[in-house]
Amino acid sequence: MRVPFAQLHAPLFAVAVFGTLCLSRLLALVIPTDFYFTFQSLFSDRSPQNLLWSALGKSAAPLVVGLAVGLWCTLHWRAGAGRPGGPRPGFVRRVRGQFGPTLFAAGFFAAFLSAWPAMVYWDLMANPAVAHLKPVFFGLYVLYMLGFGYVSLLGLLLAIYLHEHWQGGPPGTASVSMKELSRVGALWLFNSGLAASAMKLLTG
Repeated sequence: MRVPFAQLHAPLFAVAVFGTLCLSRLLALVIPTDFYFTFQSLFSDRSPQNLLWSALGKSAAPLVVGLAVGLWCTLHWRAGAGRPGGPRPGFVRRVRGQFGPTLFAAGFFAAFLSAWPAMVYWDLMANPAVAHLKPVFFGLYVLYMLGFGYVSLLGLLLAIYLHEHWQGGPPGTASVSMKELSRVGALWLFNSGLAASAMKLLTG
């Protein structure tokens, strides 16, 4: 019997979660609150003016972490590759079967840790205007977590796609297709956009 998440790469998971949290914290200090979403903003009367753009801005941290991991992958697949500049088939399988799911899980978990204080102290600190909507907001938090997972994966795939595009190669040999990028990007935008739009409607 297969154990769920047994194939995750533990060191990469830890580094990706830590990197996402640290970069998110740095962005929160640099970017004005009107353009950066935090879960704790729901505790006060002051929330980002453009919740959709601020939520997408928050996705910059997991995207950058995903890009960094993708860049690391492209730097480690050259030696012994089957074609000039191309990845070894075994390495491609590892990226898809282990690194991809690991980054998705890391993005999800990093968002969970970011939302955890808001979830734990909701009854004590939430804005009274939305305090009674606790189950709804918890559901929207899950959408944000999924969005973080997908944008982390998108960063990984985008780095690999750009590397292969710049390197060139025979048609049909690319590891990542534009169709796959579009699908993952659409899932990220759907989850993040839906959650941000719903929060905007609920908070006015």
